[in-house]
Amino acid sequence: MNKITLDVKSNDLETVLLVLNNLKDGLIENIEVDKEGVKNSTAYNPKTNKVIYENEKLDGKYLNPENFKKRLRK
Repeated sequence: MNKITLDVKSNDLETVLLVLNNLKDGLIENIEVDKEGVKNSTAYNPKTNKVIYENEKLDGKYLNPENFKKRLRK
């Protein structure tokens, strides 16, 4: 079995671990990390946790293409 050693700055460690953990299954057999500088990894959490249906009125600048074009022209 081959080994690769990486020296990573503490502020970049989470990013590197995220990349390594998202590689193809079976590509990496084991990842060992000094737990001193590692925070709990955070996953993406969307701002709203609900389904948006087509008939719902949304708030935002991309509400209606015509209104958005009018705003750009002003």
